[in-house]
Amino acid sequence: MQSDVRAILQYVPSFRGKTFVLVLNAARMTQLALAEALLDLIALQQVGVKLVVISTGSGEAQVSQLLTDGELKWQATPLDAGQAAAILERGQLALIESPELPFLGDEVVNFAGELGAFKLITLIPKPAEGGTAISREAAQQWRGPEEELFHRAAEVCVSGIPRVHLLDEAHQGVLMDELFSNEGVGVMVYADDYLSIREIGPDDISELLAMVGRSMRDAHLVPRSYEEIETSLQDFQVLTIDGNVVGCIALHPSAEPCCAEVACLYVKQNHGGLGYGHLLVEAAEKRASKLGIPWVFALSTRAVNYFTESLGYEPCPIAEIPPVRQARLQASGRESTVIRKRLS
Repeated sequence: MQSDVRAILQYVPSFRGKTFVLVLNAARMTQLALAEALLDLIALQQVGVKLVVISTGSGEAQVSQLLTDGELKWQATPLDAGQAAAILERGQLALIESPELPFLGDEVVNFAGELGAFKLITLIPKPAEGGTAISREAAQQWRGPEEELFHRAAEVCVSGIPRVHLLDEAHQGVLMDELFSNEGVGVMVYADDYLSIREIGPDDISELLAMVGRSMRDAHLVPRSYEEIETSLQDFQVLTIDGNVVGCIALHPSAEPCCAEVACLYVKQNHGGLGYGHLLVEAAEKRASKLGIPWVFALSTRAVNYFTESLGYEPCPIAEIPPVRQARLQASGRESTVIRKRLS
């Protein structure tokens, strides 16, 4: 289970009242992994998640006993959406014991769809490979060892279930580790806006300042005040994962010469190395192109190689950037390198 309480708490409002359908084969799981999964169900029920557990294969008595021992509020029901919905409305977990059901078969998918499930979570015999979060479109086009599994998960998303999780049943605490973190420990195929880049809003300013504060203190980013960001909101964009802000970037246009500065690029440390910085820079460049700006530049003390080797930037004489920016750079005393990129 994650130790970062804030990372966990940010999910509570978005999960409360949602329906999660969990499909597992208790007989195939280790005793410890099964016990951990059911402990995680207790936590989910406590934060207001509506839970349905479909027990396939054998081992139904084992699941029932663990639910009872864990003091969960639950009731057994056949695979009937109406009856399950009534149980959920009473604040109970609905347990369905159906040994012959395929875990992503039509009966399970249709049942979850009728319940309006937000997540269909499946515990599978071995870890699925292919990343942690895959869009429905990418899953539909997937080629490789998990092709059949990902294609089926994409079909489930098309049917109306926003997210399908494919989790390793041997991973202890897999539900909490997957559901209460942005990156997770399994594979999630999603049909909604799990990852997006959007313009910043007034409510995001405090989050942005807190997020980049460490880098500002270490002189990696230019210090910015609340008022400075507030007066130039239109320049900023944020990258969100599951609705949570994890990165930001700014694009400051200039009329003379006609160009724009790519600035304030930051991705939270625990989300580094996943390509989010590249996505943010691409978003800023795309916005510059829409504004008719022919080239962009950046000032960097530590990320010069990243911009030149990964993003196609090249060194630029300081005399070619806007005079106002030249003056600010010289006054700051920072030893920044100027790099730029011409946009097609």
